[in-house]
Amino acid sequence: MSSRPTYSDEFKADAVALVESSGRPLALVSAELGISLTALKRWIKLSRDGESDDGKKPNQPVDATKYKALEARLHEVERENLFLKKVSAFFAKEQR
Repeated sequence: MSSRPTYSDEFKADAVALVESSGRPLALVSAELGISLTALKRWIKLSRDGESDDGKKPNQPVDATKYKALEARLHEVERENLFLKKVSAFFAKEQR
């Protein structure tokens, strides 16, 4: 049995689109999405070669509205993480 996580083709395409449109470093995007840098690099290479991870051609391009929704969700999660960091620092300080 493989311990490697399985991601949908749609998730992979959205991750590649995020890298290509944002201009942010691959390591940052992979960390934000919770995936390995190696996987993200492979998906980008396969996308540029016009193949999916299983060797088939991609079914359809990334939907712009879905991409914007994912990007908005990413920003929301980033804000939540920042808030949680501040809260945990506050409680760590209080316990001293």
